[in-house]
Amino acid sequence: MSRIEVKQPIVHTPSFKEYKIAGSELKKKYEGLGIKVWPMSYYWYYHTDAEGWAKLLLHLVIKSNLYVADRRTCAWYAKKATVLCNELYKLNTLPETWGGSPLGYHAFNTFWTGDSIMILEPNEGFDDGDNYQDIWGALDDDIVFALGDNGYKPDNVFL
Repeated sequence: MSRIEVKQPIVHTPSFKEYKIAGSELKKKYEGLGIKVWPMSYYWYYHTDAEGWAKLLLHLVIKSNLYVADRRTCAWYAKKATVLCNELYKLNTLPETWGGSPLGYHAFNTFWTGDSIMILEPNEGFDDGDNYQDIWGALDDDIVFALGDNGYKPDNVFL
């Protein structure tokens, strides 16, 4: 006799609209902002709109206590968020991005909303807890923000 066992917690994927953009077009969007695009991995890039990202990004912010000097640094957080986004939602438009920040040269993520490129700081330790209610819900301007805000100046993206 077989037995089915359900492990807790059951994770429900939020509903979101999905769109696609040609890699060549996405590359132009980044280059138009002065961001160097490193080798492209896909012909098509799949994304959601700002409302969709607002539902998904909360699940892509990684616990700050996982940081380990010289092993799990900002680059690890950015890579992990990229992989989780593709694994959980099949969206490949949350690439690892590098650039200047108040702490020096830093890795984080950027994402395409269909209208603009925005920044996600994937390490929850950067959130000061000063949330405001808008489309981003529990995420605030310390974690999700526009290019150039909070002293972040992206110059390289790994599509």
